[in-house]
Amino acid sequence: MLTDLGITPREEDVYRTLIGRPDAGVDDIVAQCGAAHGPREVADALDALCARGLVTRTSDGASFAATSPAEVLGAELMGRRERLDRAELALAGLVEAYRVGSMGRAQRELMEIVEGTEAVGRRYVQMQLTARSSIDFFATGGHRAVGPETTQESRALGRGVRLRGVVDEEFLSQPQGSDNLDASLRDGTRIRTVREIPLKMIICDGETAMLPLHGQGTEVNPSLVLRGGPVNVARALFEAVWEKARPYTEAVREIESVDARLMRLLLAGLTDATAAAQLGLSTRTVQRRIQALMARAGVTTRLQLGWHARDHRWV
Repeated sequence: MLTDLGITPREEDVYRTLIGRPDAGVDDIVAQCGAAHGPREVADALDALCARGLVTRTSDGASFAATSPAEVLGAELMGRRERLDRAELALAGLVEAYRVGSMGRAQRELMEIVEGTEAVGRRYVQMQLTARSSIDFFATGGHRAVGPETTQESRALGRGVRLRGVVDEEFLSQPQGSDNLDASLRDGTRIRTVREIPLKMIICDGETAMLPLHGQGTEVNPSLVLRGGPVNVARALFEAVWEKARPYTEAVREIESVDARLMRLLLAGLTDATAAAQLGLSTRTVQRRIQALMARAGVTTRLQLGWHARDHRWV
């Protein structure tokens, strides 16, 4: 039934009749409808349908034809969906306003929303500068609010703060990604790698955490700052990922530094081409260096080379 779209049962009967009988006149439609609708009722229904664009008159005005329901009613449905979506958003806003207004002050202090890229970057830096004992973080590519040029890791390390970070392949694939990690390693940050991190995040002193409000992805604006009990969830997530991640460490100087960096990138999951771009080498040069390392290790496969590199602390 089309009553939900504002079409009366009589108008629907007339419209369905026209679909089956193109270019029908009023008398034809009345004959098809039987005793259900008289000429006056059919004429009124046709006027209403013409006003909706569902029916058109022929040039002589004596007969009528149905137009495509997909075009007319489809557009109406789309408009109604859009209005419904706006209503749902407005309702969600009212619900949130009611929830926040109903919360006590202590509850509101458990979480805070930070909006604006600059504001998110400032809060991230503030958390690093005020950390007393530890900073744990997830990092991926697509720097928006905080990048290597604005991070305060070295200052935190200088105060004796312990830093641990998990980065993913997207981070390593960024320009200077491996250079930034090597600098962090030299400063004293412990780094591990995974194929993909769940989301960007920083946890300071196990007491305060900041993460994107909308979860996974590179967009950190707006961000959610957590305190108190909710931070325990963020801590548990970090520890679970940290335990399964691969260490990314400084190599013993048994091989050239470029080869040590190459092995770390390969063990982190990067392709030859991506690793070559990070090192400023051609793909063929990278492949030749891998062959040379395999010969030096006395192995015949890359898997064996990876085990050898770990056992002999090349990475």
